Amino acid sequence: MDVSDNELPGLLAKDLPRYYRQVVLRYQARLYTLALRLTGSPQDAEDVVQEALISAYISLENYPTWRIETLKLQAWLYRVTLNVFNHYARGARLHLLSLRQEGDDLEVEDCESERPEALFESHERRQELEALVAELPVRYRIAVACYYFEEMSYQEVADLLEQPVGTVKSTIHRGIRLLRTMLTDERREETWSQNIASKR
Repeated sequence: MDVSDNELPGLLAKDLPRYYRQVVLRYQARLYTLALRLTGSPQDAEDVVQEALISAYISLENYPTWRIETLKLQAWLYRVTLNVFNHYARGARLHLLSLRQEGDDLEVEDCESERPEALFESHERRQELEALVAELPVRYRIAVACYYFEEMSYQEVADLLEQPVGTVKSTIHRGIRLLRTMLTDERREETWSQNIASKR
């Protein structure tokens, strides 16, 4: 029996074991895509999603009926996945840079030239873009991946990260600037390598 996203929370509140399978079937691919963009590793992404789905089930078992019925399921599952990823990142002892600077809450307009797709001329280079996003510091990686790849609004990203909208806009803008720098450095290195190879 296929049910709509709006019906699913109510059904989960009535019979969690029966309807949780629908949650897994409906959301695991989306959660995996998000986790892959955050971790940069298929194996790590699988681990994060598996743990997130188990954690979500355990949480739902302990929630009162009214809370399950009022859940915005996709947003809540993204939050659970993000929490698992953050736990994973701490456990992996990632060296995260704190790049908070004065003016993080400035309003940043979303213009076409700032979209990450604008960094690339062709569809074939999308994988290169995703690989570069996976190399961003976690703070920028999460915001950029959610906004551009998961197509969440600034407000949805702000709710997910529990940050003001202005901070999210600034973080995304800085993440795109960092992507541009990384791309420039990568292209410079490719040119340098080609020049060395041609002189041999």
